[in-house]
Amino acid sequence: MIKFDACRVARTLTTAAFLAAGWLWPISIAASEQTYPSPEIKLSADKISNGRVLLLQVDAAGLSSPITNMQVDFNKTSYRFYPHPMQGNGSFFALVGVPYRTRPGAQKLIFKYSDLTGNQSRQLSFNVVMGEYRTDVLKVDSRRVDPNKKDRNRANREHQEVKHIYASASPARLWEGPFVLPVENEISSSFGNRRVFNGKLKSYHNGLDFRSPVGTPVRATNSGIVRVAKNLFYSGNAVIIDHGTEIFSIYAHLSKLKVKAGQRISKGQLLGLTGATGRVSGPHLHWGIKIKGIAVSPLQFVETLNDLLQR
Repeated sequence: MIKFDACRVARTLTTAAFLAAGWLWPISIAASEQTYPSPEIKLSADKISNGRVLLLQVDAAGLSSPITNMQVDFNKTSYRFYPHPMQGNGSFFALVGVPYRTRPGAQKLIFKYSDLTGNQSRQLSFNVVMGEYRTDVLKVDSRRVDPNKKDRNRANREHQEVKHIYASASPARLWEGPFVLPVENEISSSFGNRRVFNGKLKSYHNGLDFRSPVGTPVRATNSGIVRVAKNLFYSGNAVIIDHGTEIFSIYAHLSKLKVKAGQRISKGQLLGLTGATGRVSGPHLHWGIKIKGIAVSPLQFVETLNDLLQR
């Protein structure tokens, strides 16, 4: 004997009524429950020394759902993604500076983006190892080691000014092609070396020093906009160039300046002449690279960015 199920009969009759009216029963998954393929992301290295730069590349060209709002977070700093200079639409890159004082060991990046389902995030793991940095023992003007109150106030004002410049980088890519060295002289002090001035450990070297006689022409490592061209307490006569995409280059201790703040310059253009201004032990050029204010090894930066251009 077949039992009568009133509820089942009611559902059957309701479904028949919808079909007869030409309606379809909703069977698609709600947008919040749909999933879309995630973009492919590549990290330039899974092990890196402190004070170097990581390159991230994203390939989203074949995705069915567009992605937006891409960024990567590391060490409480967010870095933007920019269109890849050598590939078509859907390819992007970001540069992440690993600060000099980052502790060795396992680290992680947080890659964030948005698609049609909302905000997404992924973790990327890598390891930091301590760089093989040496110690430079230098004799300089005592005023630049133990400044008086007036000099300290000046140096602090200049520090805040430059910090603001690094935080307001041009969003557009202003550089073109490979980065080049500003002079062709011998390197006298490498990035990352501990600096002992007049017997006191004061800092680490956040750039490269080129042993250069006074008056050697200094040229722009790539195109961009001059943001600073003036005398600074520690850096002496200095030039800072904004290359866009959060990249800055620094040229310090010049004897003469040949450009002005706000000036658009091209790669290889004369910026000034080498000298011995600021905190120095003799004539040379200090050249630095910063990614959103984070100092990184200039030579390793050039190698990494030029590798991006070869892809």
